[in-house]
This record gives sequence, structure tokens and C-alpha cells, in this order.
Amino acid sequence: MGLIQDLEKQILIADGAMGTLLYSYGIDRCFEELNVSNPQEIERIHREYIEAGAKIIQTNTYGANRIKLARYGLENEVQEINAKAVEIAKKNGKDKR
Repeated sequence: MGLIQDLEKQILIADGAMGTLLYSYGIDRCFEELNVSNPQEIERIHREYIEAGAKIIQTNTYGANRIKLARYGLENEVQEINAKAVEIAKKNGKDKR
């Protein structure tokens, strides 16, 4: 089934704020860079949201743009960080619902 068909039949629960959760875990650095440096942490959070009932998960890309990543010297890593975020979300969302 697709998203539209799913929405016609049920209420879909989405995940929560990735950055807020990472910060609550004591991580105080560029959250989007974790897609590349520590993908296991992002995978764990996706799994926890799915286990809690989320049917929709979002990529860890809230600040994954050239301007925001420049604060960390990562402005040239935009494509890699975003691509990895999509890969992680797809891997963890597939067949987990």
C-alpha cells in the first residue's frame, strides 16, 4: 500500500524530534554529521521510534544544508550527509512496520 491508501484507512504516527532526542542522550555536536560518523546511533533511534509505534520516520537532515553545516566546517559534505541519512532511514523503515 502507499501513503495515501494508508491514510485513508488509519491514523499514521510519525517519529519525534531527532535533534531533541540526541541532545537528551548527551550528544552536543552536529547531529546530522552522525549519519556518517555514527550511523548506528541514528539507526537505534529510528528503531526505537518504530518499536514505539511510529509508522513514519523522517531522515536525520533537519540542519543538513550548506549554511548550517558550515558552522562545523562540513559545508562540502552536504550530499554525503543527506544521502547517508536517506540510506539509514530506508534501511530501518523497510519491513519494520
